[in-house]
Amino acid sequence: MKDRKSFVAEKFAADPEINQLELSRSVRETFGKGLSFVHVKQLRDAFGKGTFDRAWAELFGMEEDAEKKSASKSRQKKERGERRRKTQLRGRRNFDRDKIPMREFSNHLVVYRMHDGTMQSQAFKSRKRAEKLVNDLLSEGVLATEIGYFRRNEIQAKVTL
Repeated sequence: MKDRKSFVAEKFAADPEINQLELSRSVRETFGKGLSFVHVKQLRDAFGKGTFDRAWAELFGMEEDAEKKSASKSRQKKERGERRRKTQLRGRRNFDRDKIPMREFSNHLVVYRMHDGTMQSQAFKSRKRAEKLVNDLLSEGVLATEIGYFRRNEIQAKVTL
C-alpha cells in the first residue's frame, strides 16, 4: 500500500487542476484522513513549482514523525516464557544471582561481573578470542579482580562395567 504523499503526488501528476473536494474525498476514502482545502491549494502550487516534497514535509512532517513514534512504541504481548531473560537468575540473595548457566562445554570460559553487578559468562573455542574479550573488558574499565578466565582440561578415563 502506498503512503499518502505518493498518492497525492500521483493525483496531481495525472490531473494538475484536480478539484479540491474530489482530491480530499479520494484521500479520505483511501487513507481514512483527508486534506483541507488550504493544504490542497498549497500542495498544488508547490507541485507546479516542483517543490512538492518540501511543501509536504513542512505541512505534514510533524504528523509523520508522531505516527512513526507511536508505531514503534506499540509493544506486542510476550509469550509466557519470554517475559524475562533465561540466563538471568532471580533470587533474594546475592549468592543466587552469581550462578552462571553453562550452555555448552567449550574449551575456554570467561566469567566477569558488569558495572551493574550482574554476572556474565562467555564460552569460546579458541584462546585468542577469550583473551581478546578479557582485553576488551579491561579497556572498558572492568576491574581485573572481576574477571575470571578458565580453561577446560580433559581427563582420560576408562569406564568398566
